[in-house]
Amino acid sequence: MKLRYLSIALLSFNFLLFSCQDSKKEDLIDIKIVEKDGETVFQYLPNLTFNNARDSASSLFNNQDYYRIMSSEIKVAPPIYQNEVIKVRVFTRSFFSKDGYRHGFLVRTYSKDGKIKDEMVIASTLDGLQCEGKVTSDLRIITSCPGGEETIAQIETDGSIKTLKDE
Repeated sequence: MKLRYLSIALLSFNFLLFSCQDSKKEDLIDIKIVEKDGETVFQYLPNLTFNNARDSASSLFNNQDYYRIMSSEIKVAPPIYQNEVIKVRVFTRSFFSKDGYRHGFLVRTYSKDGKIKDEMVIASTLDGLQCEGKVTSDLRIITSCPGGEETIAQIETDGSIKTLKDE
């Protein structure tokens, strides 16, 4: 009988212990603007490796990207999410201006056959912007700018990106 009560007590304790833990899921990528040595730079987690995408440029880029490549450097990270229907990648675009380096981060979705489905800028210091952003584990894209503007979008199951809030 004591063994039964002890077992029930241990099971109850484990249930309480694990049910009270923080169930927050980690973001797929979180991009922040920070000042470092007098320059504005991006800090992002997890620490992804962005590589030049020359060998697969025809499948990763569209016509507008080729124009961008001529004036800046574009790099791509490995997929941050993929399933049997879509793949999600993050691109960086960097170029040097009179004020120093400027950067932008773009989330792009692809169909399983490699065709571009949709895209959205998630963080940028390009064109006068100073916006940060992230992609959450539930495929929400959240972009925040200094004036309090916030955009929330959802990557849908078909790879399209639907804006939920734009203020």
